[in-house]
Amino acid sequence: MLSPATRSFEVRLEPLPDLEVLRLRWEELESRSHCSVFLSWLWIGTWLKLICPRRTARLASVYLNKRLVGLGIVTARRRFFGLGPTHLRLHQVGDRALDSLTIEFNGLLSEAGLESDTLVAFVDHLHRHERHWLTLFLPGIEVDRIPLEQMRAPDLRLRMFKRPTPYIDLTGLREDHGLYLSSVLGRNTRARVRRTARRLGERWGELQVAVAATAQERLAFFDGLVALHQAHWTAEAGEQGAFADPRIVAFHRQLIADSEPGHGAQLLRFQAGGHVVGYLYQLVSRGVVCFYQAGIDYPRIGDCGSPGLLLLTEAVQHAIQEGQSRYELMAGDMDYKRVLAMAEGRMAWLSVDRLGLRTRVMDALRGRKHGTVPA
Repeated sequence: MLSPATRSFEVRLEPLPDLEVLRLRWEELESRSHCSVFLSWLWIGTWLKLICPRRTARLASVYLNKRLVGLGIVTARRRFFGLGPTHLRLHQVGDRALDSLTIEFNGLLSEAGLESDTLVAFVDHLHRHERHWLTLFLPGIEVDRIPLEQMRAPDLRLRMFKRPTPYIDLTGLREDHGLYLSSVLGRNTRARVRRTARRLGERWGELQVAVAATAQERLAFFDGLVALHQAHWTAEAGEQGAFADPRIVAFHRQLIADSEPGHGAQLLRFQAGGHVVGYLYQLVSRGVVCFYQAGIDYPRIGDCGSPGLLLLTEAVQHAIQEGQSRYELMAGDMDYKRVLAMAEGRMAWLSVDRLGLRTRVMDALRGRKHGTVPA
């Protein structure tokens, strides 16, 4: 499996150390990486404290010439009351509710430039030295960072589910007068946004944007967002919403409290004439803004047009003015993402299966997972 360039890597899979020891190790490597906010200690440390059962997790460390160049948290889970085959996951726990956090821009935390090599070395180590697993799940990794050909082996099957990751190039916009609405959006979308702003202004007043400046204010905005988000999804859409599980809410509250300006959670509140229109929850790191969730007062302002498009347009313009370099709309092919984006990348949810009798039995029991194709 390994290419000649990656044969000098050493991989260790060990019990998790004390979290303070791991924090120092993680943050040192993070300083040498180009990682996303999802691989920062802010996200991973909060996940380890509040989501990931310590008994199921191990630390994967990758070394090159005795220098630490890769870190990741691998969890193991057995189905059928602990009697079924073992499945491994990178930065997930195998619980649908808890994994609804939806990590994206995932992978091993790696020294800059070694992201693909460390991933190959990691999979190769599991393949050769960890024999008691059936499937390795690698969720939410950018397609360009998955060296598929180097990961292939006769007794492994690679399956992949891909989704687009629409984004907006803020640096390019800033260099070209910095006007997102008029220079990027199509005519119909511009008209919808402007019509919504006009109706909102006529009824309530001009739209005002506020960014939470302190941890206390961020948490207050988050509580308002959760209330609006859950009210919409439970009453209007008949679904649970993203914040139905109190463990998920606790995770976000901790992450929000520990965030700092320019790194972590950013909460925006939109008001018109003193009335709250809605909130946006974004994750910011290294000049990249990731749209995470929204809460909009649809019963009050839904008939004004397209409030979601209006708030996201305002958020993008705010990010341009802040000097950010990129606005990620996150994985998905929803209509609103397509009309707001300038371009798109590709993200993959990759499964690595050991071939053999157990795999054939599992395939027969569950059928082919919808949406996955051979990689």
